[in-house]
Amino acid sequence: MSEEIKGWRDIIQQNGKRNQPQLTIPKSIADMLYEELNPLQRETMIETFVLGVNYLVLSDELMKFVTTGNNYHIICAYLASKALGVDLVKVVEG
Repeated sequence: MSEEIKGWRDIIQQNGKRNQPQLTIPKSIADMLYEELNPLQRETMIETFVLGVNYLVLSDELMKFVTTGNNYHIICAYLASKALGVDLVKVVEG
């Protein structure tokens, strides 16, 4: 098992028993996601996001954020958590 998967498994198993680092996304980026991603009925926001990245149809500002560090994965976690109704990524001012 990879270290990354083991790390996520440990975080999930602890279920808040320890103070884990909080994933965050700026509110301005969250707002851009909702403005730019207009999924069709058969698609989810995360599917539309991945297609937007692959076909380079997102705004320059959003693409710059996506391609920095682990932001692509954080946005995927944010969109997936919204679809699941859980709060994995905190939206912060910025």
